[in-house]
Amino acid sequence: MSTRQKKIMNPLTTSPPPETSAIHLPLFRSGTRVSYQGKLCTVKHVVISRRQLLVHLRETNSPVRAEKLVLEPTRLSLRRS
Repeated sequence: MSTRQKKIMNPLTTSPPPETSAIHLPLFRSGTRVSYQGKLCTVKHVVISRRQLLVHLRETNSPVRAEKLVLEPTRLSLRRS
């Protein structure tokens, strides 16, 4: 058996990756500071509309899609405490 064949692993016999106990996601809630178009803004409220997450900012008159905002991800635990 060549060395190349020894390195190939069977996905059915290998162990699955360890489960993670937390995920990191942006958390938009009232009062959170976000960056939008290079300026710091404050979240007023959040709306889910037509499969989109829209964030209303205190500094703008119209809702902004969440993908356009920059926010440090929050660590969310997946285990019950």
